[in-house]
Formats: sequence, structure tokens, C-alpha cells
Amino acid sequence: MRNIRSISQTQLKSELLESMESLFAGNTNKLLLETLHAKFPSLSFALIINWIPEQGEDIYWVLLSNEEIAVLEVPRLIGAKVGDVIVVSMSRHEYAKRNLSLESRRKFEAALELMQTIR
Repeated sequence: MRNIRSISQTQLKSELLESMESLFAGNTNKLLLETLHAKFPSLSFALIINWIPEQGEDIYWVLLSNEEIAVLEVPRLIGAKVGDVIVVSMSRHEYAKRNLSLESRRKFEAALELMQTIR
């Protein structure tokens, strides 16, 4: 297990960008990508800031802009479609109020910095 305190913000940003590249290449979760394109058609930049693998679904928190985060519950069922994915939006302020671990908080801050420099 890596020590989050030893990872620089630059390294976190690099990991976030690599993750986004994998997402848009369809290597992360094809249904996640299809749902993001369906719900946010003009989306060209999205950072996965948290992911929880549950027994029946994967839950992703995706930073879409400086202010908006999409929470997607993507079922693991074979044959699941975009309509099966639960999508909820929240503000960055709502997300920041959650009881985030140190790693999650640092990743979120790095993602916000990236979003501001790219946008």
C-alpha cells in the first residue's frame, strides 16, 4: 500500500490524467464511458476522483467541471445498459463536506487544480 503523504501533487495529477486517458480510451469501464457520453454529450474532460467497487456495482465520483461532480452507480451485470446506471450530480462543495480520507481529499484537491489549469 502506498503512503499518500509521500506522493506529490504533481504525481497525483499525473495519475489523474492517466486515469482520464484510460477512461476515454474505453479501458476503465465501457458502460461508465457510454453513460458519461449519453448524460453529458459535450464532455471532453473528466477526472475520476473516487471509485468504490461494491458487490453488485462500481460507484464512481467523476469531476466534470470546477463545480460539478457526477456520482455513477454502474452495475456489474452482464448486458447492463446505460439506462441501468444511476447518475446523480452534486456540487464540489457537497463533495468536500463528506468525511473524506486524506488520500481522497488530496486527490480531490489535485483534480480541482488540474481542472482550473485545463479549463
